[in-house]
Amino acid sequence: MTRPSRVGDLMSTALVFVRDTDTLATARREMQRAGIHHLPVVDEHQNLIGLISNTDLTERGRPGRTQRIGKLMSRAVVTVTPETSVTLARELMLENVFRSLPVVGSDGHLIGILTETDLLRGIRAVDPDARRQPVEPDSS
Repeated sequence: MTRPSRVGDLMSTALVFVRDTDTLATARREMQRAGIHHLPVVDEHQNLIGLISNTDLTERGRPGRTQRIGKLMSRAVVTVTPETSVTLARELMLENVFRSLPVVGSDGHLIGILTETDLLRGIRAVDPDARRQPVEPDSS
């Protein structure tokens, strides 16, 4: 396999997202159901308008279950496009301590998400050593 060079080669397209009018309880439920830590927030046209993370739900106090996502979500979201290089996306994630990057089209429409797991799968696909059994940590 050739080395993935673009975000579009690695991104996940099976998206779980919420709307800003949904409740925090909805966000928690969707994260638990999907086993994920962050959710893109989209408008009625599926344009990205924000992001809400498990950290937002746990570290920003204990808001009521009926509070709307729009009051707590991050609106200044760093995004990439399918054409963004994997190298640039990796650096954005490392420098900003992001666990994912939403992938949008030129019109702002949410089309995917790039996660840490996607990056690791990309490495495993091209690195035969990545398929070896993990080494147990030294317990001494």
